[in-house]
Amino acid sequence: MKIFFSILALCIMSFAHGHAIDSASANKKTWHKHESGWDRTDSLSGHKKRKMEHDVCINTTFFIKQIINFSSSNLEISPYIIGYNFFPVKNHGLRLAVGGSFTHSTLSPDSTFVQISKTSEVDYRVGYEYRYFFGKYWTFFAGVDFTNSFIVNYTRVNSSTDIVTTSNNTWSIGGGPLVGIQVNISKRISLFTETAFYYNYASTRSKTTSVNFPELNQNKVTDIESTGKFLLPTSLFFVFRF
Repeated sequence: MKIFFSILALCIMSFAHGHAIDSASANKKTWHKHESGWDRTDSLSGHKKRKMEHDVCINTTFFIKQIINFSSSNLEISPYIIGYNFFPVKNHGLRLAVGGSFTHSTLSPDSTFVQISKTSEVDYRVGYEYRYFFGKYWTFFAGVDFTNSFIVNYTRVNSSTDIVTTSNNTWSIGGGPLVGIQVNISKRISLFTETAFYYNYASTRSKTTSVNFPELNQNKVTDIESTGKFLLPTSLFFVFRF
């Protein structure tokens, strides 16, 4: 009888151990390469769970322009220097980018005259992007952006008769549709260019301050304009995906 119960207990333990192994195997998740990323498959349910995608974008044309110094040309490039795209699902994502510039110059033809000029500009955009894959290497995308920029022009003139400070601050807001094409070089690296049409509303405030002639002082809105502008596909963006 003891032998019987021992054999029965051994059988029950073996069955329980085998069932545990089968359950673990059934719930094992594997990764499969997909043309738009990497998918995780649950072998029990058969459903694929796609890994979220993060892209960092760098405007290579902007840096090439600074190195080669062809600023005298009429080539207008995208004002956005670095961007970030987030795709929680395969075809739909969020995009944002920032850019800016700063210049400083001093003009002093003689000891009685000094002119200091500064210009600062900050641009950013936030938007939605939809993409469609053409095979393994090509991706078409379209979307819409919200844009905003702020420009400050500052000039200070010190002369023998007066010290005059002038500043023009321009703030603009707008947005519009965009389309682009991307080539996928590898799993992590891509290149893309895009074109967009942005409609912007801009307001400029001018301020003038004179030390010796206060009647020249002013601080008012001098210009309000609405414009529509195409952003040409003259910028090439480098993409690192992780």
